[in-house]
Amino acid sequence: MVLIALSLACLKPAPPAQNGALRPLAVVNVLDAANDRAAVDTPDRFDAAVLGEVSRRALVPTLLQGPETLAPLTPNRETSQRLRALAPQMGTEGVLLVETRPVYYSELNGQYRWTVGVVVTLASGGQTASRAFDVPVFLRYHHEREEAAVDAASPVVARKVGEVLDTWLGGGG
Repeated sequence: MVLIALSLACLKPAPPAQNGALRPLAVVNVLDAANDRAAVDTPDRFDAAVLGEVSRRALVPTLLQGPETLAPLTPNRETSQRLRALAPQMGTEGVLLVETRPVYYSELNGQYRWTVGVVVTLASGGQTASRAFDVPVFLRYHHEREEAAVDAASPVVARKVGEVLDTWLGGGG
């Protein structure tokens, strides 16, 4: 019994799914603040975490950011409308849209609790895979706001992005 437990402990996790040759994938990370209508770029650490997950799966990510990318997304907060607005920039490659909505929740034990609502959508060739989830984060200081909350949520979001990518690649994407 002990031998079986020890042998199972030595198993390595399965590598990320990969689907053949390198394929391009446009990545758009959006921060939607609750008190501001404008869609803005996410923090650099968040971008790096998401791009790292994409790169691990034999995909070549291209981060689309800045006013030229986010301006058409500002009036639309619905994912399907945002994907339509991104269509001219996508070309023939797929697009990974990661939408974040941080909301202040409460003060708890001297820390500030935020909930970051996230929608991860992958669209390619008429197929769409999507996953919505919330990430609770705690910030230590009152002056830390939306960007800090999204930054703190980046490890969890990156893992969930990896799951969506694995599902997409496993299904033939």
